[in-house]
Amino acid sequence: MDLALLQREVHQLLERLSELDRNDPASESEWMPSIDVYECRGKLTIVAEVPGLNPDSLKVSFRDRHLVINGERRERRPSGGASFLCMERPQGRFTRLVALDVPVDVRAAEAHLAGGLLTVTVPRLKDRRGRMTVITVQREDTHE
Repeated sequence: MDLALLQREVHQLLERLSELDRNDPASESEWMPSIDVYECRGKLTIVAEVPGLNPDSLKVSFRDRHLVINGERRERRPSGGASFLCMERPQGRFTRLVALDVPVDVRAAEAHLAGGLLTVTVPRLKDRRGRMTVITVQREDTHE
């Protein structure tokens, strides 16, 4: 492996890790859903655990090469005058940013909510880097 390529990959990894620290500060959100991100058959898939939420309480958008997932789990109140003895399921608002470091077609993205999982699928665009484009050199006539 070329040393320059290895250095570039390490640099990109460190940038991604630093973005995670900047993008998901715990102070901005009351809770943070767990996510998985994977690529399969030319599509990026992002899966977020959001049990108990409905589509109306979620917003999915793209901004500055990031997938942004916002949501809110409303406060639960027991019925019949009961009070909580233990309350471990998180509630409140959250924002989750997922860096998309590859070219994607955001207009063809789809989001589905089923079984407490929000699944966002985004087709990947063909990466044009490394592709050679030949530019024809025109001959200039020098008739005097």
